[in-house]
Amino acid sequence: AKKIKEGKVGGLFNIKSVAKIRDVQKVAVEQTRLKIPMIFGMDVIHGYQTGFPIPLALSCTWDMKLIELTARIAATEASADGINWTFSPMVDIARDPRWGRIAEGSGEDPFLGSAIAKAMVIGYQGDDLKKNNTIMSCVKHYAMYGAAEAGRDYNTTDMSRVRMFNEYMPPYKAAIDAGAGSVMASFNEVDGIPATGNRYLMTEVLRKQWGFKGFVVTDYTGINEMTDHGMGNLQTVSALALKAGIHMDMVGEGFLTTLKKSLSEGKVTLQEIDEACRLVLEAKYKLGLFDDPY
Repeated sequence: AKKIKEGKVGGLFNIKSVAKIRDVQKVAVEQTRLKIPMIFGMDVIHGYQTGFPIPLALSCTWDMKLIELTARIAATEASADGINWTFSPMVDIARDPRWGRIAEGSGEDPFLGSAIAKAMVIGYQGDDLKKNNTIMSCVKHYAMYGAAEAGRDYNTTDMSRVRMFNEYMPPYKAAIDAGAGSVMASFNEVDGIPATGNRYLMTEVLRKQWGFKGFVVTDYTGINEMTDHGMGNLQTVSALALKAGIHMDMVGEGFLTTLKKSLSEGKVTLQEIDEACRLVLEAKYKLGLFDDPY
């Protein structure tokens, strides 16, 4: 509560129920300097109250209308409980049976994966994010999370551009084309640079080639973990992430605690900070949170 009052928290996840969320939102919009509402996220992966088969099992149906309906029901139930953002769909192509997160995705086929990505985004978001029964989707994990070497989570991913764009990228693009409001960066390295700090992925491909207009969030402490990949201390990796095209720092607080110093040292620009803020605020406007934070 103290951090929220100080304007140091823009969103929360894994808090549920209308009563609890209202209490927290009340602090954000009534007891802070800027009165900015918070966004509330949750891993609504295969149903909220109503449990559906895991995504890998759903993919076996090849029934896009049915898959879209499962996301629509999940959005209706989650939004009724105060949630307005889901960390789904997980669209990573996975072809190594040793990888431990295959169950969360739609398997090995980019054609099927792309069709499901589109269906899930439409199911969650509907035709208007301001409606009370829709939630914003967050496509994950961008990019090629399922292709880490030897199936070892967070490991290096190294492949040709031909294979990357023919086999691994299509589901992410399909989700973007369907209007996904946000994207989550993956933990793995791509070309020796962690995705969270990879400008080629976040800016050159996602924004310039695909025209993505939403915001990009890290995975859980994704910025901090770039230090373990040898990319530098928290200040260095936070600046790297911002300049790459990351807009929201999940849990790690690197943006919160280092960007002011980086700005004063000329390592980031005010324009880059403003852009990140603008995109997060835009998402909250699209969700109707400024019209009715509750």
